[in-house]
Amino acid sequence: MKPENCIDDLRLLRGEIAALGVVKCHMSHERIIRAGEPMLPLVSSCPKGSYKRVGLCSPEVRTQRLGCSHTTARIKLGDAIKELNTGNGKNSGQGPSLGSELNWLNNQIHLLDHQKGEAEKTLAKMEEEMYFADDQTQRGAKLMGAQEAVRELERLHDGYVEQIGLLRDRVLNEMDKLIEQA
Repeated sequence: MKPENCIDDLRLLRGEIAALGVVKCHMSHERIIRAGEPMLPLVSSCPKGSYKRVGLCSPEVRTQRLGCSHTTARIKLGDAIKELNTGNGKNSGQGPSLGSELNWLNNQIHLLDHQKGEAEKTLAKMEEEMYFADDQTQRGAKLMGAQEAVRELERLHDGYVEQIGLLRDRVLNEMDKLIEQA
């Protein structure tokens, strides 16, 4: 392929990477739906004993958000990092470390997704128990603990989203260097 075609492809990929969003959504797809005056969690009929969740964002949204658990945007970011690794012999050597960082963040976000789902389920169970309990004082402390556990996971996700945004920006800077050298 001619060098100018490679640069055109790199510019196109750069535009796609620059368009990827960094949104602190708190993994809202794991949130349990509550209804009625007591705002009790809605129980799902399938699988038995589970709760109805908000659900995933649309596929269009997920393709643009780097911090989503179920995104394809990080694949595109990975493609850009691979391109930096080839770079027609002009790379800055940042590609491998950027790739390792992306892999780590990807793993952390996936792990956090499962933890958030379990924490939301625990919170929902506590809310039900609290509503039906005779001694609400004792259950109140457990409920507050479950709420704090969910909030802590949301804060962790915020941090990972910030980190992946910074990673995206570093990838863009490295792409800019390659384009300038052409």
